[in-house]
Amino acid sequence: MANTGAALRYQTHWKSAAELNALPQDIHFKPLKLRHLEAILPAGLQRGIIAELHGVRSVGVASLCFHVLAEATAEGEVCAVVDLNGSFDPASAAAAGIALERIIWVNCSGNPEAAMRACDLLLHAGGFGVVYLDLSEASARLLNKIPVSYWHRFRQAVEHSPTILLVSAPTPQAGSRAALRLEIRLAAVAWSGQERFTVLRGLKNVVTRGGKMAPVRPHILFLKAA
Repeated sequence: MANTGAALRYQTHWKSAAELNALPQDIHFKPLKLRHLEAILPAGLQRGIIAELHGVRSVGVASLCFHVLAEATAEGEVCAVVDLNGSFDPASAAAAGIALERIIWVNCSGNPEAAMRACDLLLHAGGFGVVYLDLSEASARLLNKIPVSYWHRFRQAVEHSPTILLVSAPTPQAGSRAALRLEIRLAAVAWSGQERFTVLRGLKNVVTRGGKMAPVRPHILFLKAA
């Protein structure tokens, strides 16, 4: 290393640190456009933020997260899924339009510490369009064990980067570190057919946006059944 440093000093392109020009810090990345969600996110999903979706089971949180991954992989981006309880189903993901060849799936088998460490490694490695941390099936007891310091690390890791950290959980987890928070609540269930032969056609959900961005009025979102 000493020999290499001495050789570099004699090259004409070598400059001292005092001679280098500082690069601007306000680097802007193009938001991820989300079709069919323009009413909720008219400008798309901003880069370099923590975006959190929360709601009880079967209200469409996973469907919205899959939609984000589908839009990102359709743009050629490589994404990662950190799956706490092994609930990620590749067949359902492919049916939702996710390009599985552009997905890295980390199954943490119910270990919250492993999930947070895996997410930390992926965010600091860089190069991902979306890192999806799925805590949807976690109990309150497990979620309470997650140190708050992780969310500070995650926010610092994604700032000034093209990566979006997408988090799904039953309740808000990232707190003020989340730049965007979407709460999803079930409004109605759409059925068709006669009694005893009814078919689920979709769910009508109320989506409320909050977080550091200014809150907006609730929106009705209709999710069709496959």
